[in-house]
Amino acid sequence: MLFSLLASVVMGTLPIAALSVTKHLIDTVTDLVLKRSEQFSMALWLLLAQFLIVLLSSTVQKAQEYFNRKMEFRLDHVLQQQIMQKTSSVPYSYFDLPEFQDHLDRVNGGMGGRFLQPLKNVLEIGKSALVLLSFLGFLFTVHWSLVVISTVASIPIFFIQSGFGKRSFQLSVAQTKTTREAHYFSHLLKSRPAAGEVRLFRLAPHLMRRWSQKFLKNAAEQLSLQKKQQTAYVGLDGITALFYTLAAGVMVWLMRTSTVTVGDFVAIGQAVQGTQGSINSISQQMARLYESGLFIRDYFSLLHYEVPGVRQMKGTEPFPALVQGISVENVSYRYLQGRRDVLQNVSFTIRPGEKLALVGENGSGKTTLVKCLMGLYPVTDGQICFDGVNLDGIEEGALRKEINVIFQDFIRYQLSVRENIACSEIERYGDDERLAEAAEKSGAAQFVGRMAQGYDTYLGRMYRDGEDLSGGQWQKIALARAVFADAQVVILDEPTAALDPQAEREVFAQFERLTAGKTAIFISHRMAAARLADRIVVLKDGRVAEQGTHAELIALGGEYRRMYEMQAEWYGVETGGAV
Repeated sequence: MLFSLLASVVMGTLPIAALSVTKHLIDTVTDLVLKRSEQFSMALWLLLAQFLIVLLSSTVQKAQEYFNRKMEFRLDHVLQQQIMQKTSSVPYSYFDLPEFQDHLDRVNGGMGGRFLQPLKNVLEIGKSALVLLSFLGFLFTVHWSLVVISTVASIPIFFIQSGFGKRSFQLSVAQTKTTREAHYFSHLLKSRPAAGEVRLFRLAPHLMRRWSQKFLKNAAEQLSLQKKQQTAYVGLDGITALFYTLAAGVMVWLMRTSTVTVGDFVAIGQAVQGTQGSINSISQQMARLYESGLFIRDYFSLLHYEVPGVRQMKGTEPFPALVQGISVENVSYRYLQGRRDVLQNVSFTIRPGEKLALVGENGSGKTTLVKCLMGLYPVTDGQICFDGVNLDGIEEGALRKEINVIFQDFIRYQLSVRENIACSEIERYGDDERLAEAAEKSGAAQFVGRMAQGYDTYLGRMYRDGEDLSGGQWQKIALARAVFADAQVVILDEPTAALDPQAEREVFAQFERLTAGKTAIFISHRMAAARLADRIVVLKDGRVAEQGTHAELIALGGEYRRMYEMQAEWYGVETGGAV
């Protein structure tokens, strides 16, 4: 910071020094040519001074660029951390909001440079102001009219550039949604997970067409603004040329009416140009300062982003050792900006150590209910209690530690086996004994043991030596996460949806063994797996349609039996019968 300030002061004083040296050098060389003087040594000294000024200017400029770059990296590191802390701490429901995603996209990328830009703008304005004042002082000693001409010519430049700076930022905000859509289509064409279907369905021409529409729309809007900007600048250049011609006329008049040397004439011309250039630079930096200020305001508005009415987890109570169990009491939930409740008056209880199955057709609200149980979605109405303690009152870290979940779309981290398993309790990342136990119980140890680097082997194709796992092997890694966490409550949220019914049943049976003595919830839209549970809750259209044991619900002859018999007819051997 201090170096950049000193560098700006030095760079601001060098132009007038260079101007003075140039003036005296031209006059000295002119006298030598006209035989009016023999000060050859003076010419050499002036040439040396000119060389040193150029060298000093280049050295200071390059050093300033290096220190600015260094500062950018430091700022980028801090700012990226702040953004990641924000995105990892905001309510999960914020990610359902397109405007939050747009806001996040706007501030991503090169934040250090953009955050440092206002400081650069201010230092550049200070440097240009020093150059301007020195040139104006020189011109005033020649003739006051030169100061007026140089200043008036630059006034319209200041206002026009400031206006375009504002419009440029407003356009970038307006284009955020379209830009994000274009990036998505581009990502589909470049990413490995989508590569298979893109080729299978011959989607490339369609996706490229969609990407092209978004890209060209943004490009047309940006070019339209730039066209207006460049047209305005052509007019400004014409005004600048007119005023420079007036200044040249004043210089010619001065040469006829006073003893103005050739060096003076060149120096005056350079000073007039330098004055206009300095005012032009100040107006440009002011416009950029305004634009940078809008970005910084956007950044801080993201850090303080809150949606009115959304409760955040601010509880302080510890998670209780479950004795009474879990109670879900008249719970309703509506997505942010949603028009209807996706869960409506849901009520049931889970006893400690009980295995509960949540079943229902796709879209019945099973996963949403699980996210409410985990505190990811704050319930709209009703309450969820653990041994009588309201979920809202429990400290978030304690809740996360005692409830572990394997989601339907669990993340297959392109990291080491160790990190993929220990991610459920990353603080114990280095506990090899616990890691080996979790892998052994889940069955993952069978294939991890054959890997060259063992638990330090990287998974996926992002790395040259990475191991690509099958779907079934990934399931075992996911189960190992649940075992490693050693939480009181374990939830299995349809992570087997892509497996065949028999493989799914085996996974659920293994899950039942691994969670012996724990409170467990597993979700499936396949009824055969539900038979492994102590009790079953059937969801339909966001409501509890039925609950009871498998035998009770079959005897009831309601929604559960309808789905069970329909799947029994389809899968036959896999379900085996109604009772």
